[in-house]
Amino acid sequence: MPLLTLAAKRRGAGRGICQSPILIVGISVIATAVLLLLFAQLHLSPSYQLSGLQERLGIAELASLWRSGSGNKRDAPIERFAALFHPELVERFKLNQGSEAALVNDLVRTLKDMEAAGVTTVVFSSPWEFLQPNEDKDLQYEYLDLLASSACKNTKLKVAFILDMVRAPAWVFARWPDARAADSHNRHYPLLSWFHTDANRLALKVLGQVAAHLVGYHSRAQGQGGACVTSLQPAFNNEYEAKYTQEHDCYQDYSAPALVAFRRWLQSRHPQLDDLNLRWSTGFSGWNVVVPPVLEAGAMSGADLTPRYWDFLKFREVYGATVLNRACAVVQASGALCFHHVPELFTVLVAVYGSTMFKHVAASRHTDFLVLDASFATPYGSPVSPSKLRLSVAAAKSYGKPVHLSTSVESSVGYDHLSSAFRTALRAGAAGVGVTNWTPHIPFNASLAAALAGGGGGGEAAAAGSDGASAPSPAAPADSGCPEGAVSERVGLFLHLDSCAAWHGLQWSSDSKDPLHDFVQAAAAQLSFECAPSLSMYLELDRLAAALPSLDRVLFVEPLVVWGAKEFETYTQVKAAVLLKRHEVLQFPGLEGTTVGPKLTVLEDL
Repeated sequence: MPLLTLAAKRRGAGRGICQSPILIVGISVIATAVLLLLFAQLHLSPSYQLSGLQERLGIAELASLWRSGSGNKRDAPIERFAALFHPELVERFKLNQGSEAALVNDLVRTLKDMEAAGVTTVVFSSPWEFLQPNEDKDLQYEYLDLLASSACKNTKLKVAFILDMVRAPAWVFARWPDARAADSHNRHYPLLSWFHTDANRLALKVLGQVAAHLVGYHSRAQGQGGACVTSLQPAFNNEYEAKYTQEHDCYQDYSAPALVAFRRWLQSRHPQLDDLNLRWSTGFSGWNVVVPPVLEAGAMSGADLTPRYWDFLKFREVYGATVLNRACAVVQASGALCFHHVPELFTVLVAVYGSTMFKHVAASRHTDFLVLDASFATPYGSPVSPSKLRLSVAAAKSYGKPVHLSTSVESSVGYDHLSSAFRTALRAGAAGVGVTNWTPHIPFNASLAAALAGGGGGGEAAAAGSDGASAPSPAAPADSGCPEGAVSERVGLFLHLDSCAAWHGLQWSSDSKDPLHDFVQAAAAQLSFECAPSLSMYLELDRLAAALPSLDRVLFVEPLVVWGAKEFETYTQVKAAVLLKRHEVLQFPGLEGTTVGPKLTVLEDL
C-alpha cells in the first residue's frame, strides 16, 4: 500500500495489503534525455522559505508541467503491471480451497481483461506460511502452478512473484521460539526476525526452491516461447518493501537475536566498552546489557544527531541491506530477475522504515530493478502532489537500474490523479507503471487503461494490442515553445539520504508533522525548468562528486550528518567544486526549534 494513507493504518496491529513490484524482462532502458524532473517539496522554516528560490536560481516558472519540450519520446515500450496479492487471490478467487472450488475461470477472465487494457505483467504474492503450513510436507507447488499457468497458458502476460518470507509458518516459531520479531516494548509478533541465523537460512532455502520451480516449470505454451515467470521479490517485512518491520509506531527489531547481533557489531568496532560509553554518554556495566535506544515514531521533536541514535541506524542499514542482497542473489541463481519495492524516501518516516539501506540495495549487482511506492496522501492526511514523484524517480534512476512506479488504487483515488502520477513518472524516465490494491475498488476499464497509458486516452490503451506491448508515452504539447530535443541545462540536485533519517518519524507536536516532506513538496511545486533540462538527483556525496563535471547547475541541500574523516573530506571537496558552478545552497528544514541548530555534525566512524 502506498506509504500508509492513514495514521490509523500505521498504528494498528493489522497490515494492509502489501504492494509490490513488477518485473521487467527484456526491456531496453530508455536512452533519451528525460525531462522535467523537479525538486520535491519541503517545509522550510521562515528563514529558508522557497518564495525567492526561483529568482535566485534564474529559473522561469512554467504555466504547465508539460511545457517541457518534445525531446522525450520513447523508442522502447514501457512495462505496465497490476498486482493480485494473496489476500485478493484467496478472498476473490477462492484459490485456497483447492482446484475444484477455486474460481479459476474468473481469475483467467480477470487476467485477460488486464492484458486487454495494456498490462504486460501480473504480480502475484504468497506468504511462506501458506505455501508450507506443515513442516513434514513439501511446498504447495500445485498452488504455485495454478497461479503461474493461469497467466502463462491463457495470456501473454509475464509473471512477477513475491514470496513473503516474514510471515513464516507456525512450525518455524515452534522450532525456534526466539525467531519472532519484537518491538521496543518487547511485544513479539509472528513475524520472522531476519536476525535469527537458522530460521533465515531455512527461509533462503525455501526462496531458492520456489524461484527454481517457478522459473523452471513455467515457460510459454507452444508457439509463444520464452520465459513466463521472469522476476521475484524476497519480502522480509510487513509492507513488501525494503524497510524494517514496524508495528505500533515502534522500531523493530528488538528480539534477542537482534540485540546479540547489534552488540557483536558494536564490539567489533569498539572493543573497549569504556570507549562506547564515552561515545554514547552511557554507563553500561557489560556488553550483555548494551541496548539500542528505545525509539518510537514521533516521540522526539526535531532532528536527533546523537551518536547512539546514528550507530543504531547504521547497524540496521548495513545488516538489512546484507539480508536483502543475499536473498536477491538466491533469486538470480534461479535464472530470474530480482526486484525490490521501496517506500517513499523523502519523508521523516524514513528512519522508522530504515530506508537509508536503499542506497546499498539500489547499488547492488543483485538488484535488477526497483519499484517505487507512490503516496497520494501523507499519514496525517495532507495530499501529495504527483510532481513529487519526479524527484523520487530521479533519485532511484541515479543508481542505473530500471525504475517503476507503483500506486495503490483506492476508491478515493480518481483516474485523473492516477493519470497525472503515471504521466509524471514516465516523463521523468520511469521504465514502467502499475497498480496494486485495485480490486474491488476499480475495474480494469477504459479509464484505468488510459491512466496506465500515461493519460493518452482509450485510443492509446487500445493501441497497446493483445500482445501487451505498450504504446509510447504522449509527446510534449506542440505549443511548448521549445525546439525539438532542446535541453537548456544539465541540473543536479543533491539531497543527502542519510540526513533524511534525522527525525524519529512524524512530528506530532510540531506545526509541520513532516518537515522533510513539506520541504520537498514545496520545492517541487515552485521550481520548474525551461524546455527539457537534464535533471539528475544524487543521494550520496561521492555520486555527486563523480557527476559534477557534467553538470551546469547544482542545487545543494546541506547534509545534517556525515560519517567520519572520509565522508567529511568528500564533503569539503564537493562543496568547494559546487561553489565554482551556478548553484544554490539550502538547509534542511525544521531545525530552528531544536537546541542543535543547522550545523553539520561529523560522526566519528565506528
